[in-house]
Amino acid sequence: MPLPTPQALARTYRTPGYEDPWECVTDYQRVLEYTAEHPDRGSSAVATRLNLPRSRIRPWMNDSRPDVVRGIQTAEANGWLADHATPDTTTALVALAAWALSGGSINHGEGGAHVYFSLDHDDDDYFATLASTAGFEYHVVNETTSERATEARPATDGSVLARVLIAMGVPRTATEKQDTTSLPTFVDTLSAALRLTFARVYVLNRGAKHPDKDTLTIRVKRPDAYLDELVEVLRAASDEPVTRTGKTVTVSAAAARVLLPAQRL
Repeated sequence: MPLPTPQALARTYRTPGYEDPWECVTDYQRVLEYTAEHPDRGSSAVATRLNLPRSRIRPWMNDSRPDVVRGIQTAEANGWLADHATPDTTTALVALAAWALSGGSINHGEGGAHVYFSLDHDDDDYFATLASTAGFEYHVVNETTSERATEARPATDGSVLARVLIAMGVPRTATEKQDTTSLPTFVDTLSAALRLTFARVYVLNRGAKHPDKDTLTIRVKRPDAYLDELVEVLRAASDEPVTRTGKTVTVSAAAARVLLPAQRL
């Protein structure tokens, strides 16, 4: 299953007082269960009984939730986790992961997690369909200027979406993306249909056309091992020749006909 578990999503958070953020989730659940069974107990008694700091659990007993819990609940509600996703949502998230790798960026730091998707005018309808299927709205920025890339930025639940993609294995920073030596491991687990979805999005964003031939070229500054994996994925998805010379991946005309919509050839 390409989508993350709650545990994997939890570990994209920084949670004060915990080395493993998932332990915060389990502690929060313990507090909820205990207070449901003992509604008259105060925070001091609950803290003593569960061996947790009172300062930590008092807000939880007053209906506050840790960020990590809120994020998991949002992802579950949107169907972004392995046990909650529909086939259509899974397909959309695989496509969005491919988009973040090939034509987008994630920034995960002190200010939280953010994801942006670069848009070409020919891609607008397809991206809108992916966003609708995944269940989020977005803003389009830089649409009227040629000096900066046009981007789709999630307007709802964008931080959680970014963390879901990180938990799937998408690099969490531009530097990490530049240096990574392999595609995310979930790509190896994809069915033929999902692998084709992944490959089509990658070629849609990175495939350069040429006026005198029907082949496409993809040129990205990535380590050789990464490019070799990309070649294998595109070749397997299209069942047609795809090769690499240096930093350039060449998608044969036959492969391009499989991997690109007819209107983009």
